[in-house]
Amino acid sequence: MEQAAPPYPLVYGSQSPDARTVLVYGNCQAPSVAQGLAALDDLHEDFRFVCVLNHVPPGMEMPVVPDAWLQNLALLIQQHEERADYPVLVALRQRLPAGVPVVTFPSFFLPCLWPFECVETRPGMPDPAHPWGRYPLGDMIGLELARAGLQGPLAVAAYMDLSARKLPNMQVRLQRDLQRMRGYDRHCDVKLADYVESTFRREHLFWTNGHVSGTGMYVLIEKVAQAIRRFVGGSAQRAQACLAGLHDHGGLGAHQLPIHPLVAEALQLDFWQIDMTYRWESQNWTFFEYIQRYIDHDTDW
Repeated sequence: MEQAAPPYPLVYGSQSPDARTVLVYGNCQAPSVAQGLAALDDLHEDFRFVCVLNHVPPGMEMPVVPDAWLQNLALLIQQHEERADYPVLVALRQRLPAGVPVVTFPSFFLPCLWPFECVETRPGMPDPAHPWGRYPLGDMIGLELARAGLQGPLAVAAYMDLSARKLPNMQVRLQRDLQRMRGYDRHCDVKLADYVESTFRREHLFWTNGHVSGTGMYVLIEKVAQAIRRFVGGSAQRAQACLAGLHDHGGLGAHQLPIHPLVAEALQLDFWQIDMTYRWESQNWTFFEYIQRYIDHDTDW
């Protein structure tokens, strides 16, 4: 039986066979960057924006960019990787024509907001609607209590006690994250560290470590749009008009990972409130509601 061809990458912008290609490589932020850039309507040439993810979602094969698109490649927009040996990136670079210009941008991330995040180790039931699982983001304290058999309000009380005793120095964690972001900035044409430092306390900028609000994505896309103008043409003024609607965009992903009250206090998060609710797919939970459901591994929703 003939094997089906791998799916093409995500493609936005011109459908013309004569369009030139702009590749956008990166993590889960890359599709929104490609889609946002495709909204620029003042480019001097017709472009298709082709997104190549640095990871392959569960159940999917690695996408293949058609040779014809690479032969007409105008620009590679590459998210900075700490390692250069990511299989998708290596395979992509081996196929690039010589001399293709490259514009680099960093990742949004601030892991100190969730100091207990870890890999979720509990197996989930097969569920096509949740390929990453109902709780794709693990919590080391929650997993420890789940292994001990605690559930319900008692588990939440135990979580608060144990997490308070194990909370790291949040100022050290914050400075480490910002220093890492500044290190990314030094390798990139687009810079984000100063924006993150000036914004994360007053706005709910980070929904998870790597998924950000619509306003955050607007800032990233607008900065990338400025950086690529010398290769694709157009004006900064028109870009602002074309991208203005991204402020109201829903942001990345269906999960807003709740922030621990002690973390919010230590980092002086102005936007945070004790009864703040977070979207978790179709649900809206407070931190305490979420952590109880997480420890219980509740799937009744």
